[in-house]
Amino acid sequence: MKGIIFFLLVLMNTAIAQLPAPQMEFVCTIEVKVDPALIVGESVHGVRRIIPIIGGTVKGPHINGEVLNGGADWQNIRKDGVAEIEARYQFKTDDGSVVYIKNAGMRIASPEIAAKIASGEIVDPSLYYFRTILQFEAPIGKYDWLNKAIFVCAGERLASSVKIHVWKLL
Repeated sequence: MKGIIFFLLVLMNTAIAQLPAPQMEFVCTIEVKVDPALIVGESVHGVRRIIPIIGGTVKGPHINGEVLNGGADWQNIRKDGVAEIEARYQFKTDDGSVVYIKNAGMRIASPEIAAKIASGEIVDPSLYYFRTILQFEAPIGKYDWLNKAIFVCAGERLASSVKIHVWKLL
C-alpha cells in the first residue's frame, strides 16, 4: 500500500511540474471617474460605502471605449482595514457595443496609506495592494472573446478616478 501511495505522489508531482505557469496578455487600462463615496456606516461586516462611477475611458490594443455613467463600487472596509471591492459598470466601445463589467477584489493598505488615499492624495501604487478579477459580459460577435477568458487586474487609486490595468490569463 505504501508503494502505491508513493507512486501516486510521484506521478502527481511530475504532472504538476510539467504544467507551465499561466501567462498573461495586456488587454486595456480602464480609468473610471468617481464621485465622492456615500458612507452607509458600520455594519456587522465593517464600514459599507458606495462609490458612484460617473464616466471614464477604456484604452487598449484591441478595445477602446467610454465608461458610461451609472455604475458603482460597493465597498466593505473590514475591521482589519482591508477594502473588499465589488464594482459593476458598463462601457461603450468606439464602434458602439455596450460591455458590462463585474470587478471584484481587494485593496490592502496600512492605516497611514489608506488615510492618504481617502483624502485624495496621490499615493505610489507600490505602497498598497490593489488586485481584482474582472468579468466581462459582451455581446456575441466582435467582442465575444471577452466572455471566454479570465481577466486579472492591478489597480491605482487617484484623486477622482481609479485606473484598472487588465490582463487576460492565457
